[in-house]
Amino acid sequence: MSGETYNFILMVIFIGVMIAIGVLVFSLGFMILRWNTAKRRGHVIRLLISMAAVPCLLGTQQAVQWWIFMPSLAKQQMKVINEARAERFAETSVVQVGDTAPEFSMMLTNGEEFSLSTARGDVVLINFYSNWCGPCRRELPHMQQIWEARKNNPRFHMLVIGREETTKTVQDFCEEYGFTFPAAADPDRGVYSLFAKESIPRTLVISPEGIILFYTAGFYEADLQRLEVMLDQQLANLPAL
Repeated sequence: MSGETYNFILMVIFIGVMIAIGVLVFSLGFMILRWNTAKRRGHVIRLLISMAAVPCLLGTQQAVQWWIFMPSLAKQQMKVINEARAERFAETSVVQVGDTAPEFSMMLTNGEEFSLSTARGDVVLINFYSNWCGPCRRELPHMQQIWEARKNNPRFHMLVIGREETTKTVQDFCEEYGFTFPAAADPDRGVYSLFAKESIPRTLVISPEGIILFYTAGFYEADLQRLEVMLDQQLANLPAL
């Protein structure tokens, strides 16, 4: 519902309330004056109808406001926010969904090497974060849950990358918060710059064919729900090793 439509409805209701109040006052006055006449009955009926009309009209106004207009306004505002978010995401991203993920390799905090090329044929989840990033700190416990639920699946690989962090700061951070997912440091943005220009957290899902299937920036719980559905769908389509 547009603001113009809502204002028109308010105007109609206001006019209706004014008319009902006018009829109420008119009927009350003439009912008193003609109490002992045969016309009293008509004035009483009009008085009762107008008394009922006022709260009904005001109730209608409240119902339109809270059940129709406010949800519609919230939906319009969310649309604007999502459009701005999508525009910002496009401006700060180097790759998009549907692109082939750029190849890279890096050393994990446990001393093992991760290479995207060697993970080809499996599903890969990559998350970029920084220790100082508030949204990242809220998102990482969800990443840990994703890892715990799927770490025993040999077709699933996960890598959490600390942008502008050192191996030591990533290790200390994970130990402090009890994170056990595979992690690595990207102190000079060497890997991060292959995927984005700025803004974290960022999360990607790469298909067994090396195609980016899922890519988001920022912490939004709705995105996490879509992420888990995407992962489970992709893993379900792969034969067990």
